[in-house]
Amino acid sequence: MRKGVLMPAVFFTFYDSKGLSIPETSALEHELGRKLLSLGLGKLYGITLQADHLEQLLLKDAAGKPSLPDHPEIHFNITHCPGLAACAFHDTPIGIDAELPDYFAEVLIGRALTPSEKEFLEMHSSSPALRDEWFYRFWTLKEAYVKMTGSGVDTDLKAFSFSFNEGDHNERLTVTCSDPEVICFQKQLWSGHIISTCIRNDRPCFTELYHIVL
Repeated sequence: MRKGVLMPAVFFTFYDSKGLSIPETSALEHELGRKLLSLGLGKLYGITLQADHLEQLLLKDAAGKPSLPDHPEIHFNITHCPGLAACAFHDTPIGIDAELPDYFAEVLIGRALTPSEKEFLEMHSSSPALRDEWFYRFWTLKEAYVKMTGSGVDTDLKAFSFSFNEGDHNERLTVTCSDPEVICFQKQLWSGHIISTCIRNDRPCFTELYHIVL
């Protein structure tokens, strides 16, 4: 057990929503997020809080970002997407987003990507599948950044940008943010899901991933 988080940590789990209604899926995602938060608090910080009691202890800010008032030194963030739920932890503000690449509305490119990001996307769109993948690589980073800052849904997604190391197309990419005080991490899991984190930090750090079976 670690006393605190020297490096960012992500706990994630897969789930099957087959046969579930939309409300049932949402309830399952919420439950899994709280379970991952509870597990992370125990394993990383030695704090025992049952998942069903966490709701009473969480405080949400104006943008809906939750925190633990009794433990201001702990920063965490939760995300979920079809088939996956994840919770990220660190000792500085952190945001996480995950997606399973699929069709996306082309209008989102103009709303979310800067000119340099759009140019990169077009250069790496040799197939529809690759275009979807690269868009969601950018999109998850944008969402993770917004969740890190807690700035909310009205944030101008083109006010900051991300770049990838040329020729770096493998399971883990080196990502740079235009904000010099932000460290980024991105990994595509064996399931195809893309997980991205943004951390308010000016020193290099590696994000540890923990696959949890619930």
